[in-house]
Amino acid sequence: MSALFAVAVLLTIAAGVFDPLVQPFALQSQNAFLRFLGNVTDAAQSGWYIVPAIVIIAIIGLMDWTAIQRGSRRTLMLAYGRAAYILAAIVIPGIVTNIIKQFVGRARPRAMDEAGVYGFSPFEFDSLFQGFPSGHATTAGSLAVILMLWHPRHWWLSLIVMGVLAFARVPAGAHYPSDVVAGFSVGAIGALLIARWLARRRAVFVFRKSGLLPLMIG
Repeated sequence: MSALFAVAVLLTIAAGVFDPLVQPFALQSQNAFLRFLGNVTDAAQSGWYIVPAIVIIAIIGLMDWTAIQRGSRRTLMLAYGRAAYILAAIVIPGIVTNIIKQFVGRARPRAMDEAGVYGFSPFEFDSLFQGFPSGHATTAGSLAVILMLWHPRHWWLSLIVMGVLAFARVPAGAHYPSDVVAGFSVGAIGALLIARWLARRRAVFVFRKSGLLPLMIG
């Protein structure tokens, strides 16, 4: 896991070299295509996944378990565990990202005229200075790992789709490349750490003989 952290840091630093190239996009705030991209990336808003997970957890938790057959109990327990994992894998990295945002205080691209490309103003508590890391990219990173665990044979497809969704925030003028790489890394590593923590307790996941990704139970 330490290698993943190192790679994430290096990729974030490397992406920062391309941050100045975002300027032409950020200045086209009225461009219809860029507005469309902004709307598409709203698919990475955490609420779309947190609310259904909470609903599933609440419904299963409020059931009368004494009236449920043993086979059905196992199915419900698996559904409960998976919903709880989704909730934790999205909420916890999201909280980490929001805390980092306040400490870093990086200006978004639309504020580059007043703050510059590498402008920082910690503890502003203003969304204009909460660009690093990207919250949307954090959710996309979490979703990438969740989908990779659900569909391990097609892990590359999950990574590509969620990566594209995250990086669409750049041409949409909402973030710099380094914001996206950092956010995606927080989400992906956070979701993976939670899955491995559960695997050590044989809850929802178990470890494979090799590889970083644990195997989902059931």
